[in-house]
Formats: sequence, C-alpha cells, structure tokens
Amino acid sequence: MALYIDSAYLNDITAVAQTVPVAGVTTNPTLLLDAHQRGQKASVEEVIAHILQRINGTIFLQPSLANEEQAYREALAYLQIDEERILPKIPMCKTGVRVARRLHAEGHHIAFTAVTTVSQAYIAATLGADYIIPYYNRMRRSGVDPSERIKQMARIIANQETTTRIMASSIKSTAEAAEALLSGAHDLTVPPAILLEMTTDPETEEAITRFERDSQKMKNL
Repeated sequence: MALYIDSAYLNDITAVAQTVPVAGVTTNPTLLLDAHQRGQKASVEEVIAHILQRINGTIFLQPSLANEEQAYREALAYLQIDEERILPKIPMCKTGVRVARRLHAEGHHIAFTAVTTVSQAYIAATLGADYIIPYYNRMRRSGVDPSERIKQMARIIANQETTTRIMASSIKSTAEAAEALLSGAHDLTVPPAILLEMTTDPETEEAITRFERDSQKMKNL
C-alpha cells in the first residue's frame, strides 16, 4: 500500500511530505495549470526537477494525447529526465493504449489513468500496466457506484494473477479515501489538504487535549 500526493503545487507537495509518508507524486495537465494559476511560474521541466529534489519516490507524469506520435515522444522525454523515478501515466483510450503498448514493448513501466470500466481495467492488466488509476469521485458524480466498480476491477486483476495495482484518484474526502481502500484499491493518490486531514480526527483531537490537560495537572501536583 502507498500514498501519493495528487498535486503539482510545489509548496503543498513539500509541506505534506514533511508529515505524511508519501511514495511519490501524481500530476496531470489540469494540476499543472492549477499550480500556474496559483502563482507558480515554472515550466513543466522545472516543476519535475523541483519535485525530484524535494521528495523521494515516483513521479507520475501524463503526456498530451492530441497527437499519438507526440504523446509517445513526450512520454520518452519525461523518462529521459529520470527513468528510475518517472512513470508515464497514460489516459485510457484507443490512442493511449497504442502509446502505452509502444512504451511497454521497450521495457518501460506504465500506468493507465481515467480507467472507468472493468473492461478497461482488464485491457490494462493484460497489457502489463503497473497501475490502473480510476477516478473515485468522478465516477460517483457520473452515477457509477465507485466502491462496487473498484471491487469488480480488483476481482478481475486477482483472477489474472497480474502485478497491476489499483491506485484510486479523485479522492475528495477522508471518507472516500477509506471507501476506496475498503473496496480493494492498493494505493491512493490524494490532494494535499485531504492527505493531512487523514492524519487526524475530532475524537483523536479531543483525547489529545485531555491528555495534555491532565499532563499539566500532574506537573502541578
């Protein structure tokens, strides 16, 4: 099991990694744009370099699929930065499968993102993907029961005796994080604020407050 930070904003990534034992970072064009709009004026390459310096672990990077050949070359360019720590995250579609097959045939690790159906999960596992990444909250908003869907994906993967892992993304609350794990997700990638929220609970805080109060009383005896 592993936790990843779903972000491209360097300050958030650094802050969370100081508290939560994360295995790396997942990002995509939307997260990179959000970071830029928050004032992070850095190129994609600069963001990657900073993440590699600030935390240990794997960085999942997503190429654009506007053009198949360009997507393949963009994924290779990411890998050339640090092939040991960068893993291409390919959107699941016809073009994405073709790009992923080329990368896998060359011995590269791959992940499929935006996996929604059991059949997509089956294709990804058959191809030898290291990870499939379903969007938990997005499935819920589209009317799909995400817990049941992940259970089905996990069952298919178990039956194939593959090493493919399910990394649940689009986690919008600590409750969804727990649901995804109980449904069979191996790993989670979670926004920074929710990752920090996962470390605490009101009942826990109440207990800590009492412990501290009683500790002070003992010192005053």
